[in-house]
Formats: sequence, C-alpha cells, structure tokens
Amino acid sequence: MKSFNGLSLALGIVGIVVSIIFAPLFGFIPALIGLALSVVGIVLAINTKKATNNEQGTGGFVCGLIGAILGAIFFIGCLACGSCAGGYGAWGCVGGTCNAVDDAADELDDWSKELEKALKDLENLY
Repeated sequence: MKSFNGLSLALGIVGIVVSIIFAPLFGFIPALIGLALSVVGIVLAINTKKATNNEQGTGGFVCGLIGAILGAIFFIGCLACGSCAGGYGAWGCVGGTCNAVDDAADELDDWSKELEKALKDLENLY
C-alpha cells in the first residue's frame, strides 16, 4: 500500500480553506467542494495510517475532519439560508443576500412607505 501523507494533509488544508473562505462568499457549491476534498483527504489519511502502522497520516486525518465538518456546516447553512437553492439568484450569504436580510430590507421599505404616506397626510392637514 502506498503512503499519501502529504496529499491527505494538503487536501485537508485545502478543504478547510475552501469551506471557510469561499463557501460564505459563493454559496453551497464551494462548501460541497470543500466537503468532498476533505473526505478524500480523510480516506487517504486512513490509508496512510494503515500503511505506516499509525505512524503517519494523523495531520491529514485531523485537517480533513475539520474541513469536512466546516464544509457540512456551511453547506447546510447555505441551503437553510436559501441564497442559491432558494432561487434568489445570489451567491453566498455575504453581502445581504440571506433571507433574513432580504426580509429586513422589505420590512424597512414598508416602513418608509408608511412614513411617506403619514407625512403626505400631515401635509394635507395643514
């Protein structure tokens, strides 16, 4: 069996970076990519641990596990937010594209319309 210690570590680190940086910016697709890279890193780390009698592969396993957890969290979070999957046409939850921010903006718009109407009514009184 061949040892893939460096590759498993690199995939774990790339999975963490993609999950932390690109998933919040670009949505659930990078989160899924980070999750997949991390899982491949975990598999390679397990094979490395088997090939070297648990002497190598721990770093790749830990980084892959962290990347997989973060990728899963961001994947579920982006789907729950609905920024890409919900049909909003936006990428990621950063920059005001989340449902909560959209709802707050709609409510603020409604308040401003009510305020304008109240001011016009006040002008008509005097």
